[in-house]
Amino acid sequence: MDCLLAWTLGVALLSIGVFWYGTVHTGMANVLSSYGANHGIHANIDKRFCRIQYSKDNHILLDVHAIQSPDGRSSLDVIDVAECVSPSQTCQHFILSPGQSVVVQIAEKETSNVDVTCFETLWSVQEGDIEPTDCFPLTGYWFGGAEMYYQDWPINSWNKHMSFYLSGDMYANDQEFGSVLERYWLSSHGVALYVPDDVPLHVSIEYGHICFKGSSTSPYTPPLDKPQNLLTYTTCFGSSPQVVHEYVLKTFFARPNTLPDLRMMKSPIWSTWAQYKKNINQSIIFDYAHQILQHNFTNSQLEIDDKYEVEYGDFNFDPVKFPNASEMIRTLNDLGFRTTIWVTPFVDQDSVNFNAGNSNGNFIVNSKTGTSGQVAWWNGRAATIDFTKPEACDWYEELLKKARSDYGVDSFKFDAGEINYVTGVPNFKLHEDLANLGRYTQYYAECAARFGTQIEVRAAWNSQHLPVFVRMMDKDSTWTRAKGLKTLIPTALTFSLLGYPYILPDMIGGNGYESGFLNTKLPERELFIRWLQITAFLPSMQFSFTPWQYDNDTVQIALDYVTLHETVVFDELERASLDYVSGASAMGPIRPIWWVTYDDQKAYTIDDEFMVGDVYLVAPIVENATRSRDIYLPGPMWRDGVQRIAWEDQLRKEGNMILGGTLLRDYRIELEEVSWWKLHLV
Repeated sequence: MDCLLAWTLGVALLSIGVFWYGTVHTGMANVLSSYGANHGIHANIDKRFCRIQYSKDNHILLDVHAIQSPDGRSSLDVIDVAECVSPSQTCQHFILSPGQSVVVQIAEKETSNVDVTCFETLWSVQEGDIEPTDCFPLTGYWFGGAEMYYQDWPINSWNKHMSFYLSGDMYANDQEFGSVLERYWLSSHGVALYVPDDVPLHVSIEYGHICFKGSSTSPYTPPLDKPQNLLTYTTCFGSSPQVVHEYVLKTFFARPNTLPDLRMMKSPIWSTWAQYKKNINQSIIFDYAHQILQHNFTNSQLEIDDKYEVEYGDFNFDPVKFPNASEMIRTLNDLGFRTTIWVTPFVDQDSVNFNAGNSNGNFIVNSKTGTSGQVAWWNGRAATIDFTKPEACDWYEELLKKARSDYGVDSFKFDAGEINYVTGVPNFKLHEDLANLGRYTQYYAECAARFGTQIEVRAAWNSQHLPVFVRMMDKDSTWTRAKGLKTLIPTALTFSLLGYPYILPDMIGGNGYESGFLNTKLPERELFIRWLQITAFLPSMQFSFTPWQYDNDTVQIALDYVTLHETVVFDELERASLDYVSGASAMGPIRPIWWVTYDDQKAYTIDDEFMVGDVYLVAPIVENATRSRDIYLPGPMWRDGVQRIAWEDQLRKEGNMILGGTLLRDYRIELEEVSWWKLHLV
């Protein structure tokens, strides 16, 4: 026996027809009715279906499949339904079998925006070992969630089975949720889903549904004063995705209070990693720097990556490879380079810093042995610093301050921080018991941010308030959706939607892993150029492979795009970032093309174009051996639904205006070109 719980919302909103895709049926014989106090909510319960239906004027806005199996793929049987008493909420008690029952409570939440209405749903287990699971059909187009190995925009076609919703190293396991994730999803129908951080959340996205499960199975360890299996989420409805997103951002997330390092935003980072991997020394660093200058490129900094140390966690330069590291750094400074070094939360047992960290309890502990645990990471096995312990962060900070003082480096690249490097410690025990292990990632990022704004992190959760760059996970030197070029724009758009505006793309051309992780294969020339063209419009440019490894024409193309970035794009990146920080805009400088429009259904489907602020639309080539593409210019209406949009071609510079809502077929774009357009309101 199943049940239908249909909610008719007595609220004055959602008059836009695109939300209305069904009808509420209320005249059935075995329907129980009740009213939510003071909210005008009409609740209908039918034992034949397990549904929560949000609706207005007999039109369904969101149809939730409730009481689903733990994998989210089928519904559970309900043998009885009873009303429960709640003075301020609509409440129902479901009995699945003797000794197995669960209660759901739904209440309207007060909002600061009259155009947005939100409801909080709370499932709590009364008896038995039920894992509350609700599934939401992906009606319309959905965005948000997490960085993924196969990054899609929108996410409707994802195929991710049910698993705990915590960050992981998706390079090591393509089924992991990625390094950056938030508990927030947004649909083109103006519906948003948000899950609080104390819920032991598991998520699946498959078969056209996104499913939430509340289950305290490992690695979750909820507080003793909360039910073991708990599922709570907020559902918000508004007149457009822009309106709902603005409310979610203000209500659940924080903005940075300042801009990141502007030199990192304006001029290229030069990293040793992709080109040299671990094969670096003092002479190679000098040679790399001189090559950059000889080819007339600017820089924000030169980043010295993996294996400048003897042992991981030393944070000291290897005296054999770098016989005079401090003098090297001073010379680089004199040449106009700032320098950064690569650091991680891992400390090898043979490191000069291991004994101090171990004796002071600064590492994640193996609870069975009571000793510092060891985790497998991409460079072997090591102890992991426990950032839930404030003294461990203080110790880490002092180690890096010493490196900065001893050598004169300007700042640091902070790698790793995903939760799989916590749970990978056998029988892991943190200093602070965390209901949500994502806090570890947050604490690591906050510790890193003590070093100012000239830093980058690659793992992020609940860290939107930090004015630092968030780097994309390593990308492969391919054209594909498997961490290749085609994921560059969808990843940037996902970061921006989740509240991370200062996006650091991976190396131009990818990492050259095709011959092995520690080997180097030069990316194809055409791939390198197309990658370069996209990053010229993103908040930071990062080289490792160099244009002069190809030919003089590639050098000139790269110089042209660096100049374009520094002299045109940077101004809009800075302006749009200031708008975001001040609250004037609810989206960072990189925006989906639907952000500027009103109810443009085609714009929601475009994953290979993006906006820089509200000014420039970028439509690059992302296919190999291609010299034309279809370009969609969104519109015709501006997002206020009143003004109209026109677009001016910045590549051809013919001065003609094209009305928004136009699809240009087979627009010619040569290898050295990228199509970009300027928005005008008419």
